[in-house]
Amino acid sequence: MQKCSTLASTYHQLGRVSEELREYEEARSHYQQALKTFVEFNDNHNDSIALKSFNRLHQTTKDDSLLADVAKCINSTVEEVVELFDKVNSNNDT
Repeated sequence: MQKCSTLASTYHQLGRVSEELREYEEARSHYQQALKTFVEFNDNHNDSIALKSFNRLHQTTKDDSLLADVAKCINSTVEEVVELFDKVNSNNDT
């Protein structure tokens, strides 16, 4: 479990770096790999962090296909992802 968590965290950090460099497709790929791994190993704390990163990336790129990627990773619907992102955004506003 520790090795997988470390790998997922590394993917997440690579995503952050790529996002900072405005390499959004690269960031998306890394975030997706991190989220898949966090979900696979039931790491709820870190999958929440990865979801927040995806939300930030979606806000930046306005690429709605990203919602489908997230939905697939968390075995959810696009509508549920939109609701989740809306909740994250409202929590950030308070």
